[in-house]
Amino acid sequence: MLNYRKLESWELLIDEVLNYTEKYGIDGIHMDNGQAWPQIMEPDVEELSRLDVDDQPAYSPEDFMNGEVVLRNENHGYWNSNNMETYPNPFFIKMCKKLWFHNSDLMIIGECWGGFMFEHRQIILARSGVIPRLFKLPVALSALMGKKLHNDGRVEDCEKQTVVGIKQWYDDSRKFLPEGTILMQSSTSHTLPLPAYLYGQGTWAAIDTQFFMPDLPITFMGELEGEVYKVGEVATVFQQDQAGIGSGQPGELRRTNS
Repeated sequence: MLNYRKLESWELLIDEVLNYTEKYGIDGIHMDNGQAWPQIMEPDVEELSRLDVDDQPAYSPEDFMNGEVVLRNENHGYWNSNNMETYPNPFFIKMCKKLWFHNSDLMIIGECWGGFMFEHRQIILARSGVIPRLFKLPVALSALMGKKLHNDGRVEDCEKQTVVGIKQWYDDSRKFLPEGTILMQSSTSHTLPLPAYLYGQGTWAAIDTQFFMPDLPITFMGELEGEVYKVGEVATVFQQDQAGIGSGQPGELRRTNS
């Protein structure tokens, strides 16, 4: 993993993206887990302060400044400072400016899952030039149908919510966004069930909701085929309430149309 405390690491990543977009005529990029870029690890101060047997520092001041030895902690640097509440992400600003200098129509999308310690990251991405891709709409729609959808794909029964919940979700997702912000609303993700399985007879109503909203809808690969996979009789993330159905052997992979 690159050390994003160093400017050359920023330049290397941005130049790689620029090279691929120009070489292959790419008109957009998608940053997985964009809500955490750039990932800067917490420095291991104890190790960096260690003295060798000759009583001399084991690491130079430059090593200390660059955090050459780190602990596993994604929330550090910009994301662990008060500056993120006030200033855009400097890495995204630098990347967007350089990419748009060469291609003003390039679309830059960043995943924004939210969750504990990642609340309202869509605001920061939007301020920094990145189009946030959100994943909370399936959760809100599932609640209308009496299903509680977890980020890991688990589905539990719950009390049905009213359509007021959709308005509340929509209002919350747009608070404090810059004027003219574009948001992308995902119909599902790699960890969530496909819409046809999740919503059942309410699938078309759920899809219509996406396309009539002012945000951009985005589907997931394989979604249009409408297939659900399950292994034997063991419940999976795509198969929470059908355990025990069928007579397949344990471990058997079967496909059903959703």
